[in-house]
Amino acid sequence: MFGGNGLSGPAGFILGRMSCQYSESLQRNIRQALHGAAPPHFNELEEQVRLISRLTEALNLANAHSDKLESQLEDWKDYAHGLESQIRELKDHFCRTSAHAEQLANDLKISREQEKDRAQELEAIRVNYRRLSDDHVTLTTKAENMERRIWGYLSMENEWRKRQS
Repeated sequence: MFGGNGLSGPAGFILGRMSCQYSESLQRNIRQALHGAAPPHFNELEEQVRLISRLTEALNLANAHSDKLESQLEDWKDYAHGLESQIRELKDHFCRTSAHAEQLANDLKISREQEKDRAQELEAIRVNYRRLSDDHVTLTTKAENMERRIWGYLSMENEWRKRQS
């Protein structure tokens, strides 16, 4: 801020300098009036009028620039609000996606455990099948042996009956 005028930047500097020049000129004129000096010259009055005109012009430019900046600030606030809404939506989407991914990971873990259980059950079934196949072969062999024995006994009995008759 320059010269206590409430503005900053180039406009504040110009306004501060002009108000300082005006103040010095006014003090000089007051001193001349108090000490009986001649009234200010026409050139000094013209200078003061030009100075006031330039101050007014600088103030108007500063006000226009301030209005433009306020308008831009409102636009940026609206834009920021839109971005905040998008960020909230993205956070919500991320939370939902994370929860879904966690659920899928749990489902995958359960599926792997079930697959492991099914593999163990399948291996047990294979072992039982091999055992049953081996038992079937053994029983088939025993049945064939028994059938041969029975046929042998029957043929021996037939021969014995023939001899008995």
